[in-house]
Amino acid sequence: MAQQMSGVLAAHFDALRYEPTAKRIRVTLAGEPVAETDRALLVWEPRRIVPTYAVPLDALTGQLVPAGAESGSEENAPPPPDGTRRTLDPTVPFTTHSCDGTEFDVVAGEETGAAAAFRPADPDLADYAVLDFAAFGWHEENEPVVSHPRDPFHRIDVLRSDRHVRVEHEGRLLAESSRPLLLFETNLPMRCYLPAADVADLEPSDTVTYCAYKGRASYFSVPGGPRDIAWTYRAPLHDGEPVRDHVCFFDERVDVIVDGAKRERPVTQWSERGV
Repeated sequence: MAQQMSGVLAAHFDALRYEPTAKRIRVTLAGEPVAETDRALLVWEPRRIVPTYAVPLDALTGQLVPAGAESGSEENAPPPPDGTRRTLDPTVPFTTHSCDGTEFDVVAGEETGAAAAFRPADPDLADYAVLDFAAFGWHEENEPVVSHPRDPFHRIDVLRSDRHVRVEHEGRLLAESSRPLLLFETNLPMRCYLPAADVADLEPSDTVTYCAYKGRASYFSVPGGPRDIAWTYRAPLHDGEPVRDHVCFFDERVDVIVDGAKRERPVTQWSERGV
């Protein structure tokens, strides 16, 4: 029987997973070099959507200092709100662990302080330390990495389209365009990026988030309406360059009508509030 690929990839979602990478990875802590290696691993802890990096112990120039506690999956993973398995999406810090292992601090130099590292209790990762991505500075080759490592099984496609897109909130017209850029991203809803000229006046927000594939996002709110309902990339990373200065709305919280058909609102981690 044929199997849908998304199901194949999800079949081991509850397992500790890893994938080697040939990229040269450079890691710093408060400006001090911590590691440089072309033998890093991408590691997904159980139920984790996005990976972080593990570096070989012999590539670490920083010192590993035991943090004084062992981590266990039952102790550290947040409890499921409804009794089902808990998905660890990018809003859950990498310091939250869902497998057994030991926590360490990484110390580089005398003034830089410490940051979290984790050694899973797994023989395939015995010679590696998984580093808390947010605590370090990262480069893949000479390119900076933000938010989390790029997943080799994840991609985005941006396509020009002549579909007619209308965006409303409680009957209020927010945007209308027949020249959208449609962004297709693995395991996420299709997003409609619209030219700024086709969008109603919105108020800039001070909210900022980062995407590993598209870069730094700036947000907009509806005057007298919901906050942080749309975003733009003013200086995107290379994968997101086609949508530079275009505006995209959260399909989860507005009505998006494409070619006269109202799209069903997707349910994601952004359904309730801004990211």
